[in-house]
Order: sequence, then structure tokens, then C-alpha cells
Amino acid sequence: MRALIVGATSGLGRALSRVLAERGDDLVLVARDPTDLEAEARHLHTVHGVIVTTIPSDATRPDAFVATVSDATAIFDDIQTVLLPIGLSRSNDLAAWPLAQTQTLLDVNFTSVATLIEALLPRLLGHDSVIVGFGSVAAVRGRSANVVYSSAKRALESYFESLRHRLSTTKVRVQFYRLGYLDTQQSFGKRLQLPKAQPERIARAVVRNLDRDFGITTRPRFWIVVSLIVRWLPWPLFRRLSF
Repeated sequence: MRALIVGATSGLGRALSRVLAERGDDLVLVARDPTDLEAEARHLHTVHGVIVTTIPSDATRPDAFVATVSDATAIFDDIQTVLLPIGLSRSNDLAAWPLAQTQTLLDVNFTSVATLIEALLPRLLGHDSVIVGFGSVAAVRGRSANVVYSSAKRALESYFESLRHRLSTTKVRVQFYRLGYLDTQQSFGKRLQLPKAQPERIARAVVRNLDRDFGITTRPRFWIVVSLIVRWLPWPLFRRLSF
């Protein structure tokens, strides 16, 4: 079995790569930095003996990104797992940016993911395969921070809902994880009001669930309650929150 992981050299992507390699899956790793990719590939091959192929590509340029990944994976006919733990956020994301900066967030968090799936989909149809996307609890309700990021992740969640419905009569499973805070470089040094989950713990749960058909789920699970409270909190109270 071979898995394709986009955003494979940091955070959840790296954790997923290591958990899958641990169980013996060959891997195709995609990330922007070729040096990080090669270092991770050598580590996984040395420790677990799996075959690792690397594809350096930048998701801020969707056309080139999709073409590069699609062409480089064309030689494989055994990719059954596609995991897309890719994302980009900015601390000053207040929806008051120049177009180029807004477009970058939209491209990384939504456009590159959706268009890559569409490019790979013909190869997955007819096989027992799974496509896994990753969103954020930040998309539960619009707020004054992380505006473009949250909007893109909400669009991605809607896209995965539509994709699951569209593929419901095929052998392709579509899963989507709505994630809370993770202990990654993006959250390093930030004062957060709720605990951060370890990427490895989330990765192991994702890999355990690859054979299931569940649509959208939230991890860690306590964020289910938090999300419901945020979503249905009356506007006079919600508008006073700063987070």
C-alpha cells in the first residue's frame, strides 16, 4: 500500500508520515522545502525500511503545484490513501490585506487542495481508497481574527461534504477532520485558552480510522462541545469575545 501525504515535513503531516511508515506503508511525500523532504525520507527509510518518494512543490502556486504532483505520481498505480494536512495561517489575518496575501491563504488552504483532489480522482475511482482532509475549529463561526484562513477552511469543509456525497456510490471514502489546537510550530509561543493536542496522537487516530466511512469528525473530542457553544452563543455575548 502507498500513501500520498501533502504537507509532509512538519506538524501533523510529519506525524502521519511516521505512523504510516511504522506500519509498513510506502510513501509519497509532498512539501515545499526539498532539504526537509530528503531528510525526512532518509529517516523513514532508515528506521522503517519503506520506500519513500519525495515531490518538492509549493502550494502557493496552485497550477504549478497540481501539475507537479499529478505528473510525479502518474507512475504509481497503488496510491490508495491521500492525506492533505496542509495549511497556512498568519497572525495578522484581519481581512485587510492586499490581494496577493489574501490569495496566498486561499490558495494554500483551499484551492490547491481541491484542485489536486480533482486531478488525482480518476486514478482513485474503482479502487478501495480514501481521501482525508483537515480543517479547523476556527471555521465554526466567523470572528475578527484569522478571517481569510477561517473562510478558506470553511470552504474546504463544504467541499469535502460535497465530495463525499458525489463519491457515495464509489469505493472512495472521504473523511474530514475538524482540528483544534495542535502542538506545532504554528502554535509555538502562543497563549492559548485551551490545551494543545500532540500531532502524533491525532495521526494515530487518523490512521486507525482510514477504513471507516464517517464524513466529518472533530479532534480532540472536547472541541465538539466547545464548537457547539461557540456556534450557538447568542450574538450579544459572542461579539464581546476576543479570541
